[in-house]
Amino acid sequence: MNEGIRPELTRKSGFLKVTMQLFGIAMFVLAIVYFMRKYSADISSLQYLSLPDIFLIGAWSFVSYGAYAYTVYVVFVDLGLKGLGLFGWLRIYLVSRLVNFLVTQGGNLYRLILLKKKYNFSYTNSIGVTTFLVWINALIALMASAYFLAGFERKLYLHGVSLLSWSVLALVMLLLGPLLIVRSIQSFRRSSIWQSRALRPFANIADFFTASLKNGRLLARLTILSAIHFCFFVGVNYFSFQAIDQPVDLAIVCIFTTAFVFTRYVNVVPGNIGLSELVGGLVSEQMGVGFGNGLLVSGIVRIVEVIMILLIGLIYGQFMVFNYFARR
Repeated sequence: MNEGIRPELTRKSGFLKVTMQLFGIAMFVLAIVYFMRKYSADISSLQYLSLPDIFLIGAWSFVSYGAYAYTVYVVFVDLGLKGLGLFGWLRIYLVSRLVNFLVTQGGNLYRLILLKKKYNFSYTNSIGVTTFLVWINALIALMASAYFLAGFERKLYLHGVSLLSWSVLALVMLLLGPLLIVRSIQSFRRSSIWQSRALRPFANIADFFTASLKNGRLLARLTILSAIHFCFFVGVNYFSFQAIDQPVDLAIVCIFTTAFVFTRYVNVVPGNIGLSELVGGLVSEQMGVGFGNGLLVSGIVRIVEVIMILLIGLIYGQFMVFNYFARR
C-alpha cells in the first residue's frame, strides 16, 4: 500500500516545489518591473549600451568563467579524474551553468551524475570540491571588500553598523565556522552515528577539507586561480557600469561584485532570477550609485552571460559536427 502512495506523494511534492519556484520568480520579476518604473531615469541609461560593450562584457565573462572552470578542473585532476580533457570539462561546466539558469541546482545535479556515471568520479569528491571552492571564493570576495571599505572615503552603514564591521564579522565567521564544523565532525566520526550511510559522506567531505588545507601547493594554486576569477568578475561589472555611462569607483564595484557573488551560492529560484538583480540594486543604493543602475547592471551581466554560454555551445557544437564529418 505504501509503495502505491509513494509515487503520488513524489509527484505532488515535485509539483508543489515547481509551483513555489514559479511563484517566487513571478514575485521577483514583478518587483523588478516596479523598481524599473520607479527608477526609469536610471533605466534610460540603457541607451548608452553598444555592441562593442556587449562583446567586451562577454569576453570578460568568458575569462571569468574559464578561470573558475579551470580551478575546479585542477582539483578534479588532483583527485584522480581521468579520461576528461580540459575542453570537455569546460563544455560540461558551461552546460551546467545554463541548466542552473533554468532549474534550481539542476546544473549541479547534472554535473554530479555525469561525472559519476561516465568518469567514475564520486559524488562525495564532486560535492567536496564545489563546497571547498565556494568557501575559498567567498573568503577572497569578503577580504577584497573589507580592504576597499577600509580605504573608502566615506563610511557606509547598515542598520547603524558600518559595512566594514559587517564585512570583517562575516569574514571571521566564514573563516572559523567551517573549520570548527570540520573539526567537530572529525572528532566524533568514529562514533556509530557518523558511520551510518546517511552521515558518512559528510565525514568524507570533512576529510577532503582537511586534506586540501594541508596540501600547500594545491591550496596556493586554488587561491591564485580563485582570485583571478574574482578580479575578472569585478571587471565584468566595472565595464557594465561604464557601458551605461555610470562612472564608479573600483571599490564600489568590488563591494557590488561581492554581494552579487553571494547571491549565486544559494539558489532560491532558478538562477536566482530577479533576486540577484534586486540585491544588486540595493547594494548600489547603499553605495550611492543608485538602485536603478545596480538593477540595470545586474540584468546586463545575466543576459550577456546567457548569450555567451549559448554562443559557445553553438560554436562548440558546430566544431564537433565538423570533426564528425571530417573523419568520415
